Amino acid sequence: TVHTIDIAKVKVGDSVIITGGGPIGLLTLQLAVKAGAAKVLLSEPIAEKRELAKRFGADVTVDPLHEDLLAISNKFTDRRGFNVCIEATGIPALARQLILLSERCGSIVWAGVYPGNIDLGVPIFYMYSKELSVHSVKLAPYSFPRALQILPKLDLKPLITVYPLEDALK
Repeated sequence: TVHTIDIAKVKVGDSVIITGGGPIGLLTLQLAVKAGAAKVLLSEPIAEKRELAKRFGADVTVDPLHEDLLAISNKFTDRRGFNVCIEATGIPALARQLILLSERCGSIVWAGVYPGNIDLGVPIFYMYSKELSVHSVKLAPYSFPRALQILPKLDLKPLITVYPLEDALK
């Protein structure tokens, strides 16, 4: 997630959307807030994860199964779009949707793991006309030392589930 924030170039005052409230999305949210994001929206269908996102600094959370993410995003950003869009679910349709949610000269980071046979059908002229930057994240061993240094500053307990060893096969 440190590498995701590096690639996204989150700056003080940025507006950020993160799709996905799993461990990667919630860690990315915490780091975006610490990097100075002024407005953060997190989209996640599970209510408990949306509550964690609020606790971690999200200004707005959206249940994409029951709410209109595009309409809420437009209202939240005064129809400008987000400076930084981070997709952390691995759902190709969301990776494509972030193109529409990005502000002019915005940065889109695909941090999810996507199937190898998917073609998004990206609207090239639309991206050209908005000067969008698209990046993907795989791994970055050079950010590991910084990731270790920031760990004590993050709220990790709610992201950890412990199961008894005898339940390991389940």
